Amino acid sequence: IENERVPNREDGAMETREFRDFSQASKDIHRLATDGGDNRLAYFVATQDDALSDSLRGRPYVPLFRLGRAVLLLESPSSASRSYTGSRERAKLASAGGLMTTEEREMVSSVRRRDKRKRREENAEEQKRAERR
Repeated sequence: IENERVPNREDGAMETREFRDFSQASKDIHRLATDGGDNRLAYFVATQDDALSDSLRGRPYVPLFRLGRAVLLLESPSSASRSYTGSRERAKLASAGGLMTTEEREMVSSVRRRDKRKRREENAEEQKRAERR
């Protein structure tokens, strides 16, 4: 990994940050937390390195801790985490949370087809009645 696009701290515009600006420890932490792209090993990262935290904010599911005034603070979820979670939640809503069995999905599908067919028949009858008038 040579460079990455991260938000600029002043105005939020995207800028390219080169990883050669990172110390070796920061590079190793970044590599561990982004292995596979989704922090599958569930690392929490505690750092005061602004470049590292800016880079990790662009990745979903990488919780960041900061030390401020001798207090350990957990940062709020990044926009990348919120958007990733939002898309996953929308997918769950579409599939009833993944809790429906195959039989239930087939039942729902058949009921929807039957309702659709019934509406078409009712619309066709209504059109015939309208033509007769």
